[in-house]
This record gives sequence, structure tokens and C-alpha cells, in this order.
Amino acid sequence: MEYQNSADNYAIYVDSFVLALKVEGITPHTRSCYARDVLRLGERSGWISPVKINATHFRNYIDWLSGRVKPSTAKIAQLALLRFFKYLLAEQEIETDPTAKIKLPRVRATPQPTYNINEIYQILGACDQTTWNGVRNKAIVTVLFDTGVRVGELVSMEIPDWANRTVEVNGKTGHRVVPLGETTIIQIHRYARRWGITEGKLWKG
Repeated sequence: MEYQNSADNYAIYVDSFVLALKVEGITPHTRSCYARDVLRLGERSGWISPVKINATHFRNYIDWLSGRVKPSTAKIAQLALLRFFKYLLAEQEIETDPTAKIKLPRVRATPQPTYNINEIYQILGACDQTTWNGVRNKAIVTVLFDTGVRVGELVSMEIPDWANRTVEVNGKTGHRVVPLGETTIIQIHRYARRWGITEGKLWKG
């Protein structure tokens, strides 16, 4: 990770924090997000040492950030900073936690859009099975509806374990094994056979 020269001292603390997160088994994506938020705080505070940051610096940063991102994103940043200062406290780098008396904001969850059964049939019906792309697209849509995987996890897929009806994925939450329904397995197998895919990355084109 690269930092500005003026932030070298600040970066030492961030590097140690990220290393501790890695040892805890925190995913690379989450470690990167935490480091980003801690570095933003440093930049907004003039790159003073983290041990000198107080509650006012913290509040000013959150107020600045809240005017630029969604409330949920600001809350995630606040969580990252709370964890950073708890780490500094545990390491005895600071005597008091500047975030200790600051409450997290309440954020109302945004409902995710859903599809009714007719809309699902319409989407699947739009995948022309007489074309290679149509066969692939129907397999992709079936996987998404069956498993609920994220886009990054979908892209990471390789050839499934046909016997056990599972597929390995990597994404924001790390590595995991996802079970596949019978219909999904059939659609993936049809796609892989049509496209001649026997190993490596699953989705082509």
C-alpha cells in the first residue's frame, strides 16, 4: 500500500492495524475498506499522528463524510474507525478512545427489489435457447435466482463439483462453497457442454 510522504508516520499505524485484521481472518476487501476510511480520517485531520486525534477530529470527519455519501456508507466508515481506535487502545498506543462516547447513527435498511414468479419466467423466457449466448444467459440467471450470490462471486466461479452439486466462489465475504439446485446444475451443464468448457473459469463471452 502506498502513502504520501507526509503521511508516513500515520501509515505505520494503519499498516499495523491492517496486519492485525489479516491475522484475525478479515477478508482482503474489508481490510482495504477499513484502511481507506482510516486514511481519509488522517487526511482530513492534517495527517497528525493517530494518537493525537480526538473526538472533535472524529466528529468533523464524520460530518464531512456524511455530506458526500449515503448514510449507510457513513455508518460503515464510522464502524471502521471505532475498530481502529479500539485496536490502538488495546496496543496501549492511546490512553483513551476518542470514539468511546460517540453513538452510531441509526440507518434504515433499504429494501432490495424482488421479483414475482411471472417476472422470473419472463426473464428466463427472454434467453433464446437457440443461441450460445442465450444458453449462457439462462444459466447465469438461474444461478442468481437459485443461490443469491453477488456479482463478484458469480464472476469468480469455476466448473462446479457436479457430483456434490456445489460450486466454490470468492467475493466480499471471502471464500465459500455454494450449493446448487438440480435445475441449476442442469442449466450450467448444458451451457458448459455447448460452450466446450471443461476447466477453469465458468463464464465466458
